[in-house]
Amino acid sequence: MVTLRVRLRLPLAAAPDLPQIAGVVVRSATAMRTTEDSQPGSGWLLYARDISRNFGATAVLDGVTLGLPVGAIVGLVGPNGAGKTTLLNILAGIIPPGSGAIWLDGGWVDFDANPERRRTLGLMLNGRLLIDELRPSEYFDFVSAMYGVDRDAAAKDTAEMVDRLRLAPHVKTLIKHLSAGTKKKVEFIGALLHRPSILLFDEPFEAIDPPSVHDLTELTRDYVREAGAAAIVSSHILPYVRPLATEVRLLWRGRLYERDGLEQLLHERHDDAELETWRTVLDADQ
Repeated sequence: MVTLRVRLRLPLAAAPDLPQIAGVVVRSATAMRTTEDSQPGSGWLLYARDISRNFGATAVLDGVTLGLPVGAIVGLVGPNGAGKTTLLNILAGIIPPGSGAIWLDGGWVDFDANPERRRTLGLMLNGRLLIDELRPSEYFDFVSAMYGVDRDAAAKDTAEMVDRLRLAPHVKTLIKHLSAGTKKKVEFIGALLHRPSILLFDEPFEAIDPPSVHDLTELTRDYVREAGAAAIVSSHILPYVRPLATEVRLLWRGRLYERDGLEQLLHERHDDAELETWRTVLDADQ
């Protein structure tokens, strides 16, 4: 049994039963929950409708709508500062949207009233859910206990992922002493231990070597297929996302674009060099 005597630097937003940070509420969902015509239709594990968010006078997200059916792996790409992290934080219930609503686990979700709905989410948030003063083996025990995962099942899943990610030499080292890439592997395993149906991964490939990118790609693809899950994987490194994703969306200046929408935008803004560069990058990766 591990006795925890650590200070958490960030509320564990994925935890179903922990007290919630003040203000982490998706309030706009409540008004939409009662009208039949507001339902997004069947087949969605997650559906975000018209998500907007400002920070001060800056519009970071502007009417983003995105749906995840079973088996989908959406590659969310865009320049630094495009709003990718903000969107994932909203979908995870860590920050509220300014407007819009989120359909999760069969209904419009209010994370404040129903924190247990977070059980469906597996999160990689650039290490913010890791606990530096624990060893990976202790962290995996902690996550499993927090979600009430059967101990034998957790041990089996952990051992398999540790082996596939070649993490065994590091499981007894304090997390704070691990390299950035190794921390990513620890965070990945922790995100999957409770077998969530929706994966929200923010820059999972940052700071890891190419063989590890391959390993995480294969494990993510296998998990989504075998668990009947879905995922959003954000990155500004398109060549890492493309082999994994079933579809790629560009988040640009707060709006989300598929390929056809991007062509229309380019037609309207033919002199925008930054946008043209992203079109070129996307085309080269086809």
